[in-house]
Amino acid sequence: MKKNRFFPILAAAALTLSAAAGCGRKGYDDFSFPEQGPSTLRPLSDIYIDNHYEGTAPTKEKTVKTVKSDDDLCVIECKGSYFDVTLDYEKGTPQQVGAAYGKTILLAYPDYSEMCEGYLYENIKAAFSHLNGDYSGIKKRTDAFYSALPENYRQELDGFAGAISGDSEGFTEDGIISCDEAKLLQFVPDVLRNTACSALSANGNATASGERITARLLEWQLGTENQICKAHTLVHMKNGEKSFTSLSYLGFLTILTAVNNDGVMLGELDVGSGYMVKYTCENKTSYTYGIRYALENFTTARDAAEYLTENAYSYPYSVNVLATDKNEALVAELFTVRDDQKPEPSDDPDEEEIKIIGTPLIRDSSSELHRQYTWEDSNYICAVNCFVTTQNLMDIDQDENNLIRWQRYKDLFCGKKDITLDRFKELMTCEKTDNDLDRIRSDGLVHMFIADYSTETMQAVLTGADGVEDSPEFIDLGSWK
Repeated sequence: MKKNRFFPILAAAALTLSAAAGCGRKGYDDFSFPEQGPSTLRPLSDIYIDNHYEGTAPTKEKTVKTVKSDDDLCVIECKGSYFDVTLDYEKGTPQQVGAAYGKTILLAYPDYSEMCEGYLYENIKAAFSHLNGDYSGIKKRTDAFYSALPENYRQELDGFAGAISGDSEGFTEDGIISCDEAKLLQFVPDVLRNTACSALSANGNATASGERITARLLEWQLGTENQICKAHTLVHMKNGEKSFTSLSYLGFLTILTAVNNDGVMLGELDVGSGYMVKYTCENKTSYTYGIRYALENFTTARDAAEYLTENAYSYPYSVNVLATDKNEALVAELFTVRDDQKPEPSDDPDEEEIKIIGTPLIRDSSSELHRQYTWEDSNYICAVNCFVTTQNLMDIDQDENNLIRWQRYKDLFCGKKDITLDRFKELMTCEKTDNDLDRIRSDGLVHMFIADYSTETMQAVLTGADGVEDSPEFIDLGSWK
């Protein structure tokens, strides 16, 4: 064990100064301070900004133009900052609806293929910088997840990929979305993964309305030209009792953030286990499609969370899934690392041991947390990019970025009572975006989605082409009913 030499050095320095003073030297009159640059330290108060939303309704955007498929299975309203899409599964088969969506996208956004393919390859290269044009491994992963989909999802994806790609196949950067690239588009979180998110839900004991408010922030690569910010999309999947509304990007058929007609809201949050365990897609299924299945088939947050937890070991990555409804807020900690995937202990005493222990479970406001992740108000539940229960532990849980963000949420919300929706929005946006520390809103924020259970309505901040703004506008997304 290394001894700390800091105190002896200080002690020696103190004795030296004392001796010098005893020899008649008075102070530092003859000492010249070296030139130094300005301090980079900033007062804590300087990271905050006062945003005002009290009494200001979210913006209801007008429709600029409407396009639809010949069979009326897809209707796209082009708004100022997003596309509002309705897919009608009550009047067509999954394959017909998928095909209608692909064809209509090209009418609504003629440059979609070039934009989307460029963004897709930026994600591939960010995740795998060493491929040098060999995308065979990416295709293998994509095919594995596609093959594992239920039949109705495969048919839907076949229809979409065929319509958006024409006869193009394979992985080639040519400005055309091929059939294979269109399929990969759906599996980016499962194949590539490059997200960071956070979420907070306040129950009726903390809100002025007496009803729940839930916020979910999606962070991703915006693209070198903020391409994804030009493709914000609200998708209404119209399918009887299986209906839901999803906030994602154009052409994405599965889930990033969504609410079903029963008010069950689900959103995934990455947990960075990828660098600790060997990746495998063998015998694995897509967790984003698992979330979609849960939205289509369950009417409560707990039932949806239980389904995902029961199937956690079939997913390729460990993730958190926020699950809320009118009555409950939960976080499904989907620990996916089986014993045979955990790193072997090292015999090298100088090599730091990687800690991975855990089990899939559901966290609620009464769950016991790691000592680093203290939380003092059971009326709120928070989620960041790590597991926080004592049963689950991975090295990523100790990451300072997660700790800082967790602490920010705790400082801002714990103990707050009678909080209005507008005040909730003010707190969620009260940090400047250049505050030099990891924060609630990073420069990769794609959207901030808020579900207001008192009115059963949704609103969101949608990052624009100019990037994340200190004082963003909230957009009215209507009701999830």
